[in-house]
Amino acid sequence: MEKHEHFIKQTHRNRCVIATTQGPLPLSIPLINEGNKTSIANKKIAYTENWQAKHWRAIESSYNKSAYFEYFEEEIKTILLKKHEFLFDLNLELIQHLFHVLRLKREILFTSEYQASGDFEDLRDENVSNKIEFPPYYQVFNDKTGFLPNMSILDLIFNEGLRAKEYLLNL
Repeated sequence: MEKHEHFIKQTHRNRCVIATTQGPLPLSIPLINEGNKTSIANKKIAYTENWQAKHWRAIESSYNKSAYFEYFEEEIKTILLKKHEFLFDLNLELIQHLFHVLRLKREILFTSEYQASGDFEDLRDENVSNKIEFPPYYQVFNDKTGFLPNMSILDLIFNEGLRAKEYLLNL
């Protein structure tokens, strides 16, 4: 996992999209502006507004009727409402929790310095990662919106439960 790249604004590093009855809803974690040369590992989260409660209300409103919301809500809510100082730490805790939930035994290795290229699949560029074709799965609002691709992994987990692992492993 890249830990030393410079934070890039308006990317998936501090954003996700959830499905609502009106369609996709982007959620963005506000960050403290410390200049363009801040590494992703040192990017601080801003708490001047109550974004955590707003995000959780949006997630709860969108997924409280999904089949598996009640199974995963408390842990996700706890992680989201914790006041992480750094964006990287929040993202890492969420990833580790999702690996645990899905019983994915993956070791997360971190870069020791910025690696522009190498022997790895580079998904840092959203133009590349958004081209991954995800097979459709059931979503709560399918009847209103049709299948909405490129949603947060929360969408997959709340709608498909542990079957989410099968979707991820078949990519």
